[in-house]
Amino acid sequence: MKKQIGERKVGLVLGSGSAKSLSHIGVLKLLEEMDIKIDYIAGSSIGAMIGGAYAAGISIKEIEDIALKTDLTSSVKYFLPTIPKSGLISGVKVKEFLRNVVGDINIKDLKIPFAATATDILTGQEIIFNKGNLVEAIRASISVPIIFQPVIHNDQILVDGGLVNPLPIDVVRKMGAEFIIAVNVMPSLDKKNACKVNNGDRQSSAFPLEVKSIMQRKFETLKIDNKWLRKFLTNKEKQDIPGLKKILTQSVYITQRKLARLLIQQYKPDILIEPDIPFAGFFDFYKAGEIINIGYKTAQNFFKNRLLTK
Repeated sequence: MKKQIGERKVGLVLGSGSAKSLSHIGVLKLLEEMDIKIDYIAGSSIGAMIGGAYAAGISIKEIEDIALKTDLTSSVKYFLPTIPKSGLISGVKVKEFLRNVVGDINIKDLKIPFAATATDILTGQEIIFNKGNLVEAIRASISVPIIFQPVIHNDQILVDGGLVNPLPIDVVRKMGAEFIIAVNVMPSLDKKNACKVNNGDRQSSAFPLEVKSIMQRKFETLKIDNKWLRKFLTNKEKQDIPGLKKILTQSVYITQRKLARLLIQQYKPDILIEPDIPFAGFFDFYKAGEIINIGYKTAQNFFKNRLLTK
């Protein structure tokens, strides 16, 4: 592998994919074990979050530990809905979490050159963060429309970078990368896997029952009595027609998966790693252990097969 890379600068691309993007941690673990030095990182959405933390010098072990400590109770506090305006979730708690992890650091001061993508929701323009505050860049890149309130930055209204560039291969190439490793976690969209979870039952995992219970108690504490909110929390798993959450998340996945495939065809990374994680829902960050392991195993199998075919 080292012989193939030679003295070329290596760029790592970490794609968007909500909780599925935790598999990036497993891929990074494998790359470190193979002693592959990363010279540039570009990420979109949660890929920007993990890539930004790694570029800031946070060890992959520490990033993994943080992910593994995320259980149902701790994860739901980051995704508690607000009274809807421009997004269901304000993102304040997520911003606090990011600042606690990476600190108040400028992108130019990172140990590894880094870029994150975001989207101007009014113009559709891709916005590339390669300078400025890291937390602000990540917060903009992860702002899934409707789910998160947008970020106002330089008079622009910014949302998830995955809308325009879910796999920023071109971005890392422009940064100077000569050998590109891209990790695409967009799920397969066949009907068999669309509703698959660990126990094989057909159910939506976007908001597990435990999370819904916590959210319901929160609404009761706030004395919120709103039919729309109650409908949002309704258990729809037994219905044939998908609920609002399923339609929203599938819409995001379908669009980003198609776009990611086009980006792969156009920019042709040297290495493409694609973990398949059909069981993980949009907010299933509490399944970190299994998701990370799939990322690690997928990367491991890729390199094993590559060596066997040489």
